[in-house]
Amino acid sequence: MGEQITADKRGELLAEHYQKTYELTHELWKQRNSTLLLLLGVVGAATLLTLHVPGMESLLVGFITKNLNITKSDLEANVSFSILQSVLLFVVFYLMVNLHHRALYVLRNYRYLGALEGEIREALGLGESAVSFTRESKFYWNARTWLLDYTKFFYIVLLGLLLMAFFVGRIVDDLAARNILLSAVDLVMAVSTLVFFAGYAWSSVRLDVDPYEKKVASGEVNGPNIRC
Repeated sequence: MGEQITADKRGELLAEHYQKTYELTHELWKQRNSTLLLLLGVVGAATLLTLHVPGMESLLVGFITKNLNITKSDLEANVSFSILQSVLLFVVFYLMVNLHHRALYVLRNYRYLGALEGEIREALGLGESAVSFTRESKFYWNARTWLLDYTKFFYIVLLGLLLMAFFVGRIVDDLAARNILLSAVDLVMAVSTLVFFAGYAWSSVRLDVDPYEKKVASGEVNGPNIRC
C-alpha cells in the first residue's frame, strides 16, 4: 500500500511540476513572439532611415520629442542624426540578444516538457494508446502541418535580410562621411548582432524537429516524441 501511495504521489508531483513548467514556457513563448515582432519593426524602420526614405527622419524626431519630452530644436541642436542612428544599433543588438535567449529557452523547455510527459505517463501507468500527457510530444508532432516546418525559415530570412541591409547601409554611410569612429562602432555592433542572429537561426532550425522520428529512422531505442 505504501508503494502505491508513493507512486501516486510521484505522479501528482510530476503533473504539478509539468503544469508550472508549461505555464512558464507559454509566457516566455509570448514574450519571444513579441520580441521578434518588435525587432522586425525596429530593424525595418532603421533600414528605411539608413536608406534615407523621405519622411522617416521627421517620424524619428517626432517619436523622440514626444516620448522624451524634449523640443525639436533642442534635439537638433544637441544630438546629430548620425548619433541617433548609431543608438539604433545598440537597440537592435539588445533586442537580438533577448530574442536569442528567449527563443532558445522556449525550444529547450518544450523539449523538456515532451520528455517529462513520458515520465508522467509511466508513473500513471498509461498505455501507448492513451492520449493523456502527449500534448507536447506525440500529439503535437502527429498533428503538426508542413507549413509550420517552413515558418521559421521565413522569419530567419526576413530578419537576416533586414539586418544586413541596415548594417551595410550604416557602414557605407559613415565611411562616405569619413567618420571612422562611427564606422568602427557600426562594424563591431554589426558583427556582435550577427553572431547572436546566427545562434538564433541555428537553434530554430536544429531544435525545431521531431527527434523521435530520427531515432526510429536510425534504428535507435524507441523514445517519446518530443516537441522542440
